[in-house]
Amino acid sequence: MSMLDSHHHMIFYPEDREVLSQATEKRTAETYLRSLPSAILIPHAAYQFSLEALHRSFSVAGNLKPSLIVFLGPLHQEILEADAPAFLFTSEQEGITIAGRDHRFATTMIKDLTVAYAPYFTQEDSYLIEEPALELTLPMVHSYFGDVPVLPILASSCTNEQMKTYHKLLESVLEQEKHVLFIVSANANALLPSPQAEEDAKTFISRLQTGTSLLENRKGERISSCNISSLEALRQLGSLPGKWSIGGYFDKMGEQPELSNQNVTKEKHVWHISAYQGAIHV
Repeated sequence: MSMLDSHHHMIFYPEDREVLSQATEKRTAETYLRSLPSAILIPHAAYQFSLEALHRSFSVAGNLKPSLIVFLGPLHQEILEADAPAFLFTSEQEGITIAGRDHRFATTMIKDLTVAYAPYFTQEDSYLIEEPALELTLPMVHSYFGDVPVLPILASSCTNEQMKTYHKLLESVLEQEKHVLFIVSANANALLPSPQAEEDAKTFISRLQTGTSLLENRKGERISSCNISSLEALRQLGSLPGKWSIGGYFDKMGEQPELSNQNVTKEKHVWHISAYQGAIHV
């Protein structure tokens, strides 16, 4: 098999396989999603800051048996001129090796989608190598769902026309696979000082809970989360309810009962949340 090598171990997650397995060991939840398709929202940060939030989201989906996992991640780096007009990227390889374990990609579907949505959706590994979000998520995927194939998609900020293509691509995925779990990697706000960090996070969370567009510009409101394109494309899928339930609020100190201003203007910080959407049972 042709596999990508890991590039973000030690910085974002443990390099040692045993330590990594212990960190990602499957946990139980009080509330479970009970049908597919469903979606969970997770953060991307070093495990020391994000692990509890990751488990909170993954554990809610822990009873599901997806046949495909679609990872929707952010694209933090600029798109090279040579790759335009592509704005959605996936891997050229069959998977990635992390801590000695191979994580398989959904290669057949990737090939079908790159043909159907060329030149906007393309296989280019350089973007996946630079972006840590997928790599830190895959050990969690394996712990909770075993060797289910993953379709990784990294998205840049999208225009209205690009959003239509992104939405259609996700619809095409659901036409081929019914038992899909979508995993969206997004922090609640950009790295900002308080109180702007909290204000941005509160706006972001409010839009998720009400199922309203993340692209609307409203006076006095701002959204600085880095992956709103993926969330907006997912919001438009008729097979999902559109409204997110929040499972927890997290900052660098751990879980917090609510979003509260840190009142620190010199130190920048990010809020993480756990969230999910889909039919649930308790």
